[in-house]
Amino acid sequence: MSFSLPLNGFRVLSAGSGPAVETALDRLRMLGADVGAARPGVLSLNGPGASVEAGLLGPYPENLLQADYGIMALHGRSEAQPRPLGVDYVSVLTGMAAVQGVLAATLAQLRGNPVSRIEMGPDRVAMMAVAQYIAAATADEDPEGPDGTPSTARPPFVSADGLPFEVEAFSSEAWQGFWDSLGAPESAVGRGWRPFLLRYERASVSLPRELHVAAESATFEEIRSIAASTGMHVCPVRTVADRRADPGAGSPPWSFRAGRAAPPGPGAEAGRPLAGIHVVESTRRVQGPMATRLLALLGATVTRIEPPGGDPLRGMPPMAGDCSAKFRVLNDGKRIAEIDFKRPSGRAAVLDLVRDADVFLHNWAPGKDIELGLDAATMHAVNPGLVYATASGWGDALGENPPAGTDYMVQAYSGLADVMAPDGAPPRPTLMIMVDIAGGFVSAEGILAALVARQRFGRGGEVTTSLLGAADALLREPSPAAVDGVFAAADGLLAIVTQDVVALCSSLEIPVPPQDELLDAITKALGARPVADWERRLGPIAVPVRRDLRTLVSRRPSRFEQNGCAIATSPWTFS
Repeated sequence: MSFSLPLNGFRVLSAGSGPAVETALDRLRMLGADVGAARPGVLSLNGPGASVEAGLLGPYPENLLQADYGIMALHGRSEAQPRPLGVDYVSVLTGMAAVQGVLAATLAQLRGNPVSRIEMGPDRVAMMAVAQYIAAATADEDPEGPDGTPSTARPPFVSADGLPFEVEAFSSEAWQGFWDSLGAPESAVGRGWRPFLLRYERASVSLPRELHVAAESATFEEIRSIAASTGMHVCPVRTVADRRADPGAGSPPWSFRAGRAAPPGPGAEAGRPLAGIHVVESTRRVQGPMATRLLALLGATVTRIEPPGGDPLRGMPPMAGDCSAKFRVLNDGKRIAEIDFKRPSGRAAVLDLVRDADVFLHNWAPGKDIELGLDAATMHAVNPGLVYATASGWGDALGENPPAGTDYMVQAYSGLADVMAPDGAPPRPTLMIMVDIAGGFVSAEGILAALVARQRFGRGGEVTTSLLGAADALLREPSPAAVDGVFAAADGLLAIVTQDVVALCSSLEIPVPPQDELLDAITKALGARPVADWERRLGPIAVPVRRDLRTLVSRRPSRFEQNGCAIATSPWTFS
């Protein structure tokens, strides 16, 4: 038996189809399960000591979800024009969430908790995908609304030799030095720093045009050299074909390594599947906190290590009470331990925390664990049964000195920025936080799989995941439909997805046109009536494109908790 194949000996049965089910089956297969057929609408996992059944509610066409849950509006916020992502984002996350639920229930049964049935749907996963933006839109203090100012002066930049590239900076000094070296006017450099810094928070950015002009004055190799000397990070915008030609592309998104023999994890407690599991995290930003947020929703107790005085992102507006709304939605309910682990006493405090923990998760820069003396070997000497988890940007794909592995940089390198661009438009990452969220989902999957392996094989171990692996998962071919687009009605936008052109044209009261005239005919017909009329007439194949995320909360208040902002509840129901 292999720690890296925790579901070896298990069999998955499913008769479903579509991107969510196919994503789940692919990932369960990579974890060692055999896949077969079952009755419609059910995904089941059966093996030594566990039998789990998952009901995936739906179907929900991808672009109807993106329209209804504000994803199109967020993706198009910089242009003030909602548009689809061009990838099956919610569907892939739903497949990952299904795997998480199945693994959590399997672990629960192996620990003595009789959880055996899961129900979940893509609509709830969609709310998790935009949870930070919902929190910001419903915050107590200065809630964040959509930015209605179109921006064409946004990254990526283009070099003198025509290569588009993304940039990342973690300090104003690096930003200043980079643009000064390229000859950008000092006033433009200063004006650009704050909007650049806040682009993650706002899903929108407008930068001075002079920065683009400066970038066009040097070749990409010259730009790369300047970045290296100033502390800036740059990454070319590549195609999907480039990524698929990389060594290791298509590999499983988790890397497992078995540790020493150790007792199995603790016995089950009543309640949710991970009740009694203790997770310690030292993470920042989104990827790591999202992973532990999901584990907490599954029942784990999470202790979050923060520096003395707390994580600085707690003060990032808009505020929900005394805490940032976007921070709160990822970290509410976690225990907090303020530790300076750069000091010997702090290192000892961390080791004491993990002594009785089940999981330790970090997203430190490469090599930081060794530098701090908090690497896997050191922690396993204290707790051989620990699952030591790393949530990285690149994994080992780009060597020992990779560029910054942040959301937009990974979108650029992986080909996501290319595949999401509308026909005829230059490739550019979405400014909606997308890969960070998917990276958190992948990290939670890997941790759950490692916990199952520990329970089955009596060993602690390591699991490493990356944002690049999450981006790869999002590159599946989108689901085709005869009509799948966003159209203008008399007073707003409407997303329509259907295979039945004849029925659609009948509802629109138009004859079925030739294929090359179909979209124009639909557009012309829709312009005659308001969105509400078409929504009633077209039924489940049409959804208004939502711009105001607050209406998600007013429409489905039971799906949210309130703590200074609206916080989406668990996507799973267990029984």
